[in-house]
Amino acid sequence: VACVASALGLLTSMNAPAASIAAWDLTGSNSVAFATATAFDTRLATAPTLIRGTGAATSTGANSFRTQGFQNNGISTANTDYFEATLAAGSGYALSLSTIDARFAGTATFAASPGVSAQFAYSLDGANFTLIGSPFALIGSPATNSQIALAGISALQNVPAGTTITIRYYASGQTTTGGWGFHSPSAGAYALDFGGTLD
Repeated sequence: VACVASALGLLTSMNAPAASIAAWDLTGSNSVAFATATAFDTRLATAPTLIRGTGAATSTGANSFRTQGFQNNGISTANTDYFEATLAAGSGYALSLSTIDARFAGTATFAASPGVSAQFAYSLDGANFTLIGSPFALIGSPATNSQIALAGISALQNVPAGTTITIRYYASGQTTTGGWGFHSPSAGAYALDFGGTLD
């Protein structure tokens, strides 16, 4: 695993306005149960890892972290079909999140018009989740979402060491079993990238 300190300016977000805290290049991944961040700020407590909810089992998809579990059942924090990452500042630091960038790919029927409805959510206790903004729609595959701004969410600013931020991704498409998930279209292209600061 490559550990890169964002303070050195060696890790950039897809849209590059915020220093990357953790990012995943999924090149070579296919039907993996979890994925450790390819690059992350070394001032985090641990290397962030993408995991799955019980309803988001692994499925095939080149250069992807994919599931057929998203279904077309709408967005709800009660759903078990989600992807999850946790971020925590190391001792002596506080973590502020500012952006989420993500790229996706999946089966054509799942992402057919009106597309895949998706939404991120956050929690500071790992149990109670708050949805971020409004659901966004992505039509077709591959697809890239517009950058999600987090700087205005006070709960995600200056989070001290000892408190873990949990981020979940929920999705709902046009079929009950179509594959969908994070995707790197080429080597070095991050499928998921969290921007922010550690001070």
